[in-house]
Amino acid sequence: MIKHVKNILKIFVGDLKHIFSNPVATLIAFGLTLIPALYAWFNIAASWDPYANTKGLKVAVVNLDEGASIDSIFDSDIDDSAINIGEMILDELRKNDKIGWQFVDKEEAMDGVESGKYYAAVVVPEDFSTKISSVLTSHIERPVLQYYVNEKKNAVATKITDKGVASVQQQINETFISSASKVMGKLVNGYSDDWSTRKDTDRGDAISALNEIKDSLNQLTDTIGILKGTLRTVNSLNDGVKGTLPDVNKMITSGEDTAQSARTLVDSTRGMSDIVTQGVDDTLDQITQTEETIYETFNVLGNISDTSADAAINTIKAMESMTSAMITQLNSFGKLLNDINSKLPIKLTDVTQIQQQLGAAVKQQQDLLVKLQSAEKTVKETRRLPNDMKDDIGDSLSLAYNTISDINNFYKGKVEVPLKDSLDKTYDALGTTAGALGSIGNLVGQIDTTLTSVNTSSQSLIEALDSSLNLINKSQERVDDMIEDVNKIADNKQLNKIMDIMKNDPERFSDFMMKPTDMQTNKIYPVENYGSAMAPFYTILAIWVGGLILVALLKTKVEPSRAEGLKLYETYFGRYLTFMLLGIFQALVVSLGDLYMLKIQCVEPGKFVLAAVIASIIFTNITYSMTVSFGDVGKAIVVVFMVIQVAGSGGTFPIQVTPKFFQMVNPLLPFTHLINAMRECVAGLYGNAYWIDIRNVLVYIPLSLLVGIVLRKKVLEINEFFEEKLSQTGIM
Repeated sequence: MIKHVKNILKIFVGDLKHIFSNPVATLIAFGLTLIPALYAWFNIAASWDPYANTKGLKVAVVNLDEGASIDSIFDSDIDDSAINIGEMILDELRKNDKIGWQFVDKEEAMDGVESGKYYAAVVVPEDFSTKISSVLTSHIERPVLQYYVNEKKNAVATKITDKGVASVQQQINETFISSASKVMGKLVNGYSDDWSTRKDTDRGDAISALNEIKDSLNQLTDTIGILKGTLRTVNSLNDGVKGTLPDVNKMITSGEDTAQSARTLVDSTRGMSDIVTQGVDDTLDQITQTEETIYETFNVLGNISDTSADAAINTIKAMESMTSAMITQLNSFGKLLNDINSKLPIKLTDVTQIQQQLGAAVKQQQDLLVKLQSAEKTVKETRRLPNDMKDDIGDSLSLAYNTISDINNFYKGKVEVPLKDSLDKTYDALGTTAGALGSIGNLVGQIDTTLTSVNTSSQSLIEALDSSLNLINKSQERVDDMIEDVNKIADNKQLNKIMDIMKNDPERFSDFMMKPTDMQTNKIYPVENYGSAMAPFYTILAIWVGGLILVALLKTKVEPSRAEGLKLYETYFGRYLTFMLLGIFQALVVSLGDLYMLKIQCVEPGKFVLAAVIASIIFTNITYSMTVSFGDVGKAIVVVFMVIQVAGSGGTFPIQVTPKFFQMVNPLLPFTHLINAMRECVAGLYGNAYWIDIRNVLVYIPLSLLVGIVLRKKVLEINEFFEEKLSQTGIM
């Protein structure tokens, strides 16, 4: 055993003598230890803090925004409500020196991006402020910030400019939220002040208005009672007149004083014309009063909120009930007029016209009923009544009220007097023909039919009035409920608390809404700069490159004269010690240079240097074994292995974002574990993670020894064959 060790050391010591006895060889050896370090140092220094020097990246900014006014959206008069997002962007970017913002016109910006003068361009369109303000309206349009980027110029630069533009977008969002919140804060602040000072006054006004509606409903109830009494009187008179008709027939049959009896009949019914026309007049007045009550009830609604929604629903239901009663009354009234007009000797054309007006009024009431039912459903679902729906109902009520008023005026102006005259003339005609017995018989039948028809129409109207009276009673109950709800709203503790909150300072409110949360970053393993974070990757890569340089410039095989009589493994270890020593020097130079020349952050410098030395021992063993066993083919394999490790070790990008192949091979690569071990040294140790990574990478030593000693014997002849063929080319 001692003999084998002596043979190994003999080769190793001989190599050192040959190197240091030759000045050129010594210089080359010195260069071999320095070149890998230069590779690492230049890369680490170049990436020391790139994100602190992004102001050299030129990005064009174009503002075409014409601005907007939040004030007009709220229909108020508040200072500082005009916004121009484009100008705000420019103001903020002038303060931002992280990127080289260039403020130019659109033509220059687009030409600069295409030519490569600018990495990117941001264009704020003309309607940007208008569209972003539309979020405060019912018609929302999303604004679009135009971003043009030249991805050909540099792959990483565009990612940095993307982040810069994303920060611009964030600034836009915060600025708009701040402006809108400030205006809304002033509005709600003023409203809360009004609520505090006018709460009791408004409650009194609302209750007073509801009491007025209640009084109107009471008056309407009284009017309906009077009208019902009038109609019953008409029916009683009709029944009395009809009771005399059989006696008249007997008088005609017996021939006893026929003319005088006919005159008596006519005189006894002559007062009917006044009663009928007055009854029609009273009916129209009652219909008009009902429409006024519906309109007044609607005006009590006001603005509906969560707390007043239930009361509003009751109000709308009351309006629906009264509207249904109105439709019934209009239909009954139209039938009454038609029955009276059909019995007149000469029909009144104006009655036909008023019938058409009544038909239009019924259609309007039916449309109004549909809108009220839709409003009730909306309030139940949303606890709100949209302004457009409320305005539509108000317009329908105004139209319906005007139509009823027109019918009333038309009747009193053109129908009432002609109707009374026509009835009077009918009785006069009956008087002049009292002597004609044959005619009087026909007249008696006509009077009987007319009175029966009037009785039927009057009874239908009485029934309609009874239905209306029931609905009005229900409406009165709902008005009482509404008065109770108004009192509850004014005394509601939660609502009063909300109003107190709304008194907050609008400036503080807008500042909070602009940035409602703060992010507190707690760095678990803080790293001072990007160069320190990348030092493990570039250091490990440089050590591998150092191993490649060694096998490229130094001979891996011992000269035959020195290897004569030695075992294969003795020559293997004898020459490997030289490679290992130079590799250790490479690792010491690069790691100590990282620490004390570049001054990278390193919490555990001793372990950092140890990891570099272990990496060098393993890497030189791998490269040496592959080269000594496979020659130039082995060198090529080592280069390919390095390329795979650069991509699959997670040294630059997180391994999770790489293709599936690299994620699979990642745990099998020595780079992975050695980079992780050095990261532990740079940022801080976690448990035994450092030693676990070192343990994992040591498994490559027996594997490389297997290749360099065991497999070497089996592939020796193949390797010699390849070398002979390559030498025959005269080039390789």
